[in-house]
Amino acid sequence: MKSLIDMSTPVGVWLTEELSLVSRVLFEHLINKHPDVNTLCNELATYKGKMLRPSLLLLSWRVLHPDTETPQSVRVAAGVVELIHLATLVHDDVLDEADLRRGARTINSLRGNEAAVMLGDYLLSSAFLLCSTIKNPDLNLLLGEVTNTLCAGEVVQLSNRNNMDLTQEQYFQIIHDKTASLIAASCEMGGVLGGGNEVQIRVLREFGDKVGTAFQIKDDLLDLLEEENLVGKPVGRDVEKGKLTLPVIVFLQENPDIKSVLLDVMKSGNTKTLREILHSAGSIQTTIEHVNELVTTAVDGVMGEFEGPTVAQMCVMVAGLQTN
Repeated sequence: MKSLIDMSTPVGVWLTEELSLVSRVLFEHLINKHPDVNTLCNELATYKGKMLRPSLLLLSWRVLHPDTETPQSVRVAAGVVELIHLATLVHDDVLDEADLRRGARTINSLRGNEAAVMLGDYLLSSAFLLCSTIKNPDLNLLLGEVTNTLCAGEVVQLSNRNNMDLTQEQYFQIIHDKTASLIAASCEMGGVLGGGNEVQIRVLREFGDKVGTAFQIKDDLLDLLEEENLVGKPVGRDVEKGKLTLPVIVFLQENPDIKSVLLDVMKSGNTKTLREILHSAGSIQTTIEHVNELVTTAVDGVMGEFEGPTVAQMCVMVAGLQTN
């Protein structure tokens, strides 16, 4: 996503202030009695991005309480989802053997895989500990479910490398589990903390699920298109690691007879040739249209249930995922 929202609006000013407080909660919580742990955690500063998940949690709470001072529990919950996200980034860099993240060196490249894995585990355990301070069993259960889901999603993705028979249904399940589930849970947690009714919480969760799915498809697309300046990490990794993404799956469904040819192209790491094949077949454009449709459906759904400047800004924020 190119940006979040217009930070000059009242909602934008509020969100800027809240994200600053969330960051303080997060990094104060990570302080450990062991200096070595603190030194390692300090390396996380380069991993901080636009904080999409905490932003959506905060905004989901605010659509229910537009004129209420933000309780500390909401900031703590926003810190929790960011900690989980940071843990997945650290672990993903190990799996992908990535050297760069947001233009800076990754933990694994600086400290080695062992330190990166342990840091990711520390972040996950810290997230659960921080969540327990809210003293809401429903949130603890939700957090446990989504963490289990995203880890399982990563395992399934690993087991399907170079699987040229991967279906769209399987692909969508993988990206739901490893990415969309946490974004959906962020919106749901905001609704729960805001005291929303069953319908409101469901609408927020579905909004997050569609946004999260669109986000991952676009991230996969940018990796294929080698838009490193937009994703802030090395590109072409999906091809290198044999990960089938939506443009490839769409192409194979329409051209099943050349699976072996496409597999050879992917195994050779020839992203340029693969991109040319998918462009000429219209598979990339089909993928772009799918992202746009997901975002439009997400916006329509949440606008149908909520109104006001906060939900309007939420919709402006996710509209940045759409591509011409």
